[in-house]
Amino acid sequence: MYFKLLLIAGLLFTRLWGINWGGDFHFHPDENNMAWAVDRLSWDNLNPDFFAYGQFPLYLSFLNQQIISGPSHLHLRFWSAVFSVLTVVVGYSLAKELFKSRKWSLAAGLLLIFTPGLIQMSHFGTTESLLTFVGLSSAYLAVKYYKTQNLKYIVISAVIGAIGMASKLNAVLFLVGPFLAIIIKPKRFQRLIFWGALIMLLTLLFSPYYLLEFNDFGGTFSYESNLARGITRVFYMRQFINTQPVIFQFKKILPWTLGLPMFTFLVLSLFAFILKMRLRVKNPLKGFRSIPATCYLLLATFFPWFIFNSFLFAKWTRFITPILPFLILFIVYFLKKSQLLVTNYLLLITIFILVLPGVLYMKIYLLSDIRVQACQWMNKNLPEGSVIVYEGGNIIDLPKLNHDKFETINIDFYHLDDKEGQQEKLSTALDQADYFFSPSRRMFTNHLRLSDRYPITANFYHNLFSGELGFNQVRAFRPFGPVGQFLLGSDLNAEETWTVFDHPTLRLWKKES
Repeated sequence: MYFKLLLIAGLLFTRLWGINWGGDFHFHPDENNMAWAVDRLSWDNLNPDFFAYGQFPLYLSFLNQQIISGPSHLHLRFWSAVFSVLTVVVGYSLAKELFKSRKWSLAAGLLLIFTPGLIQMSHFGTTESLLTFVGLSSAYLAVKYYKTQNLKYIVISAVIGAIGMASKLNAVLFLVGPFLAIIIKPKRFQRLIFWGALIMLLTLLFSPYYLLEFNDFGGTFSYESNLARGITRVFYMRQFINTQPVIFQFKKILPWTLGLPMFTFLVLSLFAFILKMRLRVKNPLKGFRSIPATCYLLLATFFPWFIFNSFLFAKWTRFITPILPFLILFIVYFLKKSQLLVTNYLLLITIFILVLPGVLYMKIYLLSDIRVQACQWMNKNLPEGSVIVYEGGNIIDLPKLNHDKFETINIDFYHLDDKEGQQEKLSTALDQADYFFSPSRRMFTNHLRLSDRYPITANFYHNLFSGELGFNQVRAFRPFGPVGQFLLGSDLNAEETWTVFDHPTLRLWKKES
C-alpha cells in the first residue's frame, strides 16, 4: 500500500512539477503555435484557424481557460501532464494483464514513471502525451476485447481512437490492434462496422473543422505531409539529410528518451528475442505459435506507428515518443523471462539503475532554465560594453541578457553559404567581437556533418573549434553534471529537438587579446 502511494506521488511529481519551466519565455515552437490557436478561440468562433493538429487538444485547453485564467501554453501543458499520468495508469493495467504479477506490474509502472522521454513530453504543451495515451490504451482495449468479447471495450476503443484522430490524423495507425482484435472474434462484421462508424462520427464531433474548413485543413495537411516526407525542405531539418530510417532512431533518439540503462536492456532483450527465434528456425511455425496472441495485438498497435514514422524524412523525437511504453513493457518482459534477477534484492538494484536517468532528468524542471542561468552568468561576469556575436535561429537566443550592458550581433548561420552579404556581416562582426556565443548545438553539428553542402559554414566552425579564429572556449553551460551526461547522453549526438527546447548546452568563446 505504501509503495503504491509512493509511486503515485512520484508520478504526480514527475508530471506536474516544473510545468511552468522557462518562466515567461516560451521555447517550444509547436507549443507556441498551439497556444496562439487557443487564444484565437471564443464561444462565438470555435475555428482556431490552425490545422497542423486537430481541434480536440485546443478545445480542452480553451475549456480549461474558461474555468481558470492563465496563459494558454500552461493549459496545454496541464493536459499533456494529465494524459501522461493516464498513460502510466493504463501501462500498469496492461502489465497486469500481460504478466499476471503484482511485482512485475509495479516494476513496469515505475519504469514508465521515470522514462525521460515521457517526462519531457508531459512538460510540452503538444500532442505527444495524448497520442502516447491513445496508442497504449488502444493496445490495452484490444487485449481486453480479445479476452472477453465485451462490447464496452469496442465502444471505449472508438472513443479513444476518435480522440487520437481528432488530435492528429495519423493516430489511425494505432487502430490496427483493435481492428485485428475485432475481426478474429465472432460478430466481427457488425461490430467492426459499428466501431468504425462511431470513430468517424466522434472524430468529426471532437474536431469539426476537419470538415467545416476542409480546404484549409487539406492545404495544411498537404504541406505538413510534404514537410515530413522531405518533399518540402526547410532550414531546421538539415539534421535529417543523409540519415537512415530505424538506424537513426536507435542511434539518435532511443538512448536519450529511454536513458542509457533502459536502452541497453532494450538492445539485450531484442537480441535475446532474435536469438530465441533463430534457434527455432527449423520449425518457425512452432516458434511463432509459441508467442501469445496478446503480444501480436500489442505489436499490431505500435509497429505500424514505428515503421511509418521511422521511414519519414523528418525523424523528430516526438514522432517516436508514443511507442516508448511498448518498449518498456518489452524490457520488463525480458527481465521477467531472463531469470537473471533471482532475488528481489537484485531486482531492486536493477530497477534503481534503470530509473536513475529519469530522476536526474527532473533537474531541468527543478532549476531555472539553463539559458536564463547562462545569461545571468554573463550579466555578472562579462565586462560592460562587451560585444557578443551569437547564432540566430533559436526561438529565444538570449533570455534575461542585459542588453543595456552589452552590444549583441545576431548572425544567421543557416544562410551563411547562400545569402548575399552574410559572410561580410560575419567578418565585420568577428572583427568587433569580444565573445562568440552558441545557444545550442544546432548550427555546428549539422554544418560540420554536411561540410560538402555548406563548406563556408563548416569551415567557420572548424576554425572556431581549432582556435584558428582567435577565440577560446571559456565556458559551457550544461544542464547536467558528469553522471547525468553519461546516463542521459551528450547533446552532440542526440536528435536536436531532444535538447534544444528545454535543456540545450550553451557555449561561450572569448577572443584572445
